[in-house]
Amino acid sequence: MATMGTALTWLFGIELFSDNRRFDARRLLPVLGVLVIVIAAMATPPPVARALWLLHAFTTVALMGHLLTVLMISWRDDLVDRRKFIATPVFVVTAIYSIGLGFVENVKLLMGIAREPSLINAGILLFSSLLAIVVFGQFAPALFGDESEPEPLTRTQPARSQPRSELPPADMALTTALDELMRHERLYRTPGLRISDLAARLRVPEYRLRQLLNYGLGHRNFNAYISQWRIAEAKEALRDPEQVAVPISTIAIDSGFHSLAPFNRAFRGETGMTPSEYRAEAQARWNSGEERGGAE
Repeated sequence: MATMGTALTWLFGIELFSDNRRFDARRLLPVLGVLVIVIAAMATPPPVARALWLLHAFTTVALMGHLLTVLMISWRDDLVDRRKFIATPVFVVTAIYSIGLGFVENVKLLMGIAREPSLINAGILLFSSLLAIVVFGQFAPALFGDESEPEPLTRTQPARSQPRSELPPADMALTTALDELMRHERLYRTPGLRISDLAARLRVPEYRLRQLLNYGLGHRNFNAYISQWRIAEAKEALRDPEQVAVPISTIAIDSGFHSLAPFNRAFRGETGMTPSEYRAEAQARWNSGEERGGAE
């Protein structure tokens, strides 16, 4: 189980910090790959097993390095304070320790030192597991979200975690101004838009905007919030029969994505299908009269 710990930690961390609406089954592939390596290493003679354990150690370093990268990218735009200031440090410490342990294992294997159980490593694993149970058990609702998670955005009906009438007057005014910037001025199209930039446009402190987006509107990550607006515009364009000849790359750039690859990833995470599949499905509905009937 300990040999699978880093792979499972990577999967848990990626899911916790990605804020995707749908689980991407492809993320199981690295975990299954590590499992195959471990089983093969335990079932093969020492010369082959040594090479497999070396591959396992390199894989550990790679997965934890990727997790650290995701943590650094999501840190600035994370709107969930408890996840940002409690869960992130736990994962950072775990990743750094795992990377260090992976390098040590690589050196030992390259020097021909046999793998042996380590009481120190077992103790650290036990301590980190207990710490994770306490942290994630105590703050699970804030870390993993709840039933107040917003509905997908559209440019005509932005999502809210509570009715506008239940928001304080100051938040109602700020929400109206935010809707104006997003729906009418389409500020989400701005390349590299940061929450500090949006707060400056709204003339409010950044912390107030963070609180509104998280507690008032139910969003957990600023980049994901902006991405939803961009995808909402792209979905409208892909459904539009008059834009059927417009390349998907053009739609992606026009909606605010800087290239096609991140657009495809975000679109698939939001809708569960590729932009091409979404457009084809919309065209099929239009040809059958569903879209035309809905428009009428």
